[in-house]
Amino acid sequence: MIDWRRNLLFVWIAQVLSLVGFSFALPFAPFYLQELGVRGEEALRIWSGLFMAGAGIPLAIMTPVWGFLADHWGRKAMTLRATLGGAAVLLGMGLVRTPGGLLVLRVLQGVFTGTVAANLTLVVSTTPEERLGFAIGVMNSAVFAGNAVGPLIGGAVADALGFRVAFFISSLSLFCSFLVALFLVREEFTRRPLLLRGSPLAAVRGFLREYGILFNIGLILLLGFARFSPRPIYPLLVREIASPGLGVATQTGLINAAAGVAAVLAGIFIGRRADLALAYPGRVYVVGIACAVLAGAFFLPQGFLPSVWALAPMVFVAEFWAGGLDPVLNMLLARKVPPERRGVAFGLAGSAKSLGWSAGSLTGGALAAYLGFPWVFVTGALVFGLTALLLASARRRGVGTSR
Repeated sequence: MIDWRRNLLFVWIAQVLSLVGFSFALPFAPFYLQELGVRGEEALRIWSGLFMAGAGIPLAIMTPVWGFLADHWGRKAMTLRATLGGAAVLLGMGLVRTPGGLLVLRVLQGVFTGTVAANLTLVVSTTPEERLGFAIGVMNSAVFAGNAVGPLIGGAVADALGFRVAFFISSLSLFCSFLVALFLVREEFTRRPLLLRGSPLAAVRGFLREYGILFNIGLILLLGFARFSPRPIYPLLVREIASPGLGVATQTGLINAAAGVAAVLAGIFIGRRADLALAYPGRVYVVGIACAVLAGAFFLPQGFLPSVWALAPMVFVAEFWAGGLDPVLNMLLARKVPPERRGVAFGLAGSAKSLGWSAGSLTGGALAAYLGFPWVFVTGALVFGLTALLLASARRRGVGTSR
């Protein structure tokens, strides 16, 4: 019998290490693109949007595929694939010589990684039903703990030693995550027949109809769009309002760290509150609506602030509420699907988040290039508002809570 608490601890550690790896150098890609030869402010904003979106579409395509394979081969196998693939891709990014080569590796990252969906599926498959909200919140805290520590240290390393060194350290962190999962994470898994009838697209449609999760998947896509729309331009915005005395990469790392710490706190605090509210489905919606409204309210002013020191606390508060919405939506999804099919469900959720990430990054880069930074945050705030309205409507109709 697997001790779910022990497993949660080691999967949490593996997830932190993987996200430290991904966030150690990737947030500074706009500056690395300049080093690789991209010239001109408009071109840099477009390339930054392309880079941030580059992993999203292949990740959206592949995540459900990995989810089906997880239900067939085992969830731990997918974690090992994602971490080892990430280590290889990040090593390649440290060696690349052209912007086009970097973009190709970013696409390969989307094809072969996906540690968040893999680890989350592994955890929910071994956690008691009554502790799902807590476990999902803890795993979300791992994601954002990694995203807090990685850029904070990575920015200082990039300023001191260069971006290539930062990518090499990123790769090493992913490899350490692979070793933790390989030797310390446990799974009792009996291979099952591959539940795939007809084409993959027909299988996905059938799964969505069978469990009625299209609404849940759509909300996760909207959240991904809103949260990722400013990611390509944060480094460029920081460069415009940077304070003297610290490197721009270091100050960008501080902004990313503020977001990460906020989401760690939100994942634990709000995930636990959602667990307590689940006995009263309407209250779960209230938690989600409050998170969406408050995230949008603190997201909106970020494009108008005069300094990094004004931006950091605003990012912290906005990400706290956005980070609280994440476990609420994932928990509602988990409650609609039986444990033996959650690999597919969280694969589809990861796909939706990746599509939102890709669309948000492309939109953010284009808005920043042609209309200016403030419009990125206005658009994100409007999407958070739409999410709140959809949750309010679902609360009235009782949509998306249970099987």
